[in-house]
Amino acid sequence: MFDFLVNLLDALFLLSPRRKRARERGKEWTGTVEAKKTWTLSAHAYLVIFRTEDGQRKKVRMDKKEDFDVYEEGRRYAKRAGEDLPDTKPVV
Repeated sequence: MFDFLVNLLDALFLLSPRRKRARERGKEWTGTVEAKKTWTLSAHAYLVIFRTEDGQRKKVRMDKKEDFDVYEEGRRYAKRAGEDLPDTKPVV
């Protein structure tokens, strides 16, 4: 019984980030890069924090360092509906 509960909780935690990414995929927003962070022990080791025009914070997790390096702090980027990551070219 204990093993079943552990497996169930593990499955729920694994699906949670996927659900959030799918929910965010349909949204469109424009924001300024507020901070960039890295973790070495995470599956999604790179994090870029955006501040949107309406004041919300959007945390975008990434797997690849190449994607992470494209975004510069203080620059504005636009995320289009249907995409996982904001455009790589800054918004003027």
